Amino acid sequence: MKLSILIPTFNQDCTQLVQDLLEQLPQDAEIIVADDGSTAAPIRERNTAIAQLSQCRYWEAKMNLGRAKIRNLLAEMAQGEWILFIDSDAQVRSKDFIASYLNNMEGNMVVCGGTGNYETCPSPDKALRYKYEIHAEQQRPLSLRKRQPYAQFATFNFMILRSLFLEIRFCNDICDYGHEDTLFGLELKDRKIPIVHIDNKLIHTGLESSPAYLRKIKTSLFTLSRLDVKVQRRITISAIALFLKKCHLKGFTTWLFDKCGPKIKHNLLGENPSLLLFKLYKLGFFCKIME
Repeated sequence: MKLSILIPTFNQDCTQLVQDLLEQLPQDAEIIVADDGSTAAPIRERNTAIAQLSQCRYWEAKMNLGRAKIRNLLAEMAQGEWILFIDSDAQVRSKDFIASYLNNMEGNMVVCGGTGNYETCPSPDKALRYKYEIHAEQQRPLSLRKRQPYAQFATFNFMILRSLFLEIRFCNDICDYGHEDTLFGLELKDRKIPIVHIDNKLIHTGLESSPAYLRKIKTSLFTLSRLDVKVQRRITISAIALFLKKCHLKGFTTWLFDKCGPKIKHNLLGENPSLLLFKLYKLGFFCKIME
């Protein structure tokens, strides 16, 4: 088998995503969906129907394993020479999505398709996530992704040789949200494994409300604070925080965060959040929680 498409899901109905992929799926390919202990019973019930579809497998974890472990398990289940990871909150926008990946197999080991977004914000309460994602997409055109292949690596939509993935894997020590993709990208860079970026985007549909997204960001920063200092030095926000600490400015930054944080948070949860304030909020919060 040449290709296994792997979709980890948690409280996300991915039946339409699977149907759209099946329309393009070659005969020598499979789709595996793994439910990571979803708590929403109606959604879980709908996803179980995937098990009845041709060329599809469906598996449920008895408890939430986390983003890293569930992806590692999917790779172990796969039978394909290549594995294509797709997040369950994705939407296919091209009839040639799978073909584009198949055309980039020869001579490569890792291929990233990219992330796209809705043309307009779905609702005002999702303004922070939407504005951040749109800015990120605009700042990361294909030309930049090609020039900075490791810095622009993302696991939302990427293909990799299964044998290579099983050598590296996502870090099982990361159970909470955040940075398993960062560590994977750094490992690829350290091994000097080329990453090929192509224009083969999926639409990111899973936009959380601004309060939920801010909670998610804080969780990712807690995850980052527990990583080794050597890794923190290679990630922008923690590298800046370490520099501030070295300059004896960590305490001042934390004081400033405590003083201004509530006002900044009010802006971030509004209908026109400032991405500059978002960066400052993340930096201040990380300084507050770092050792």
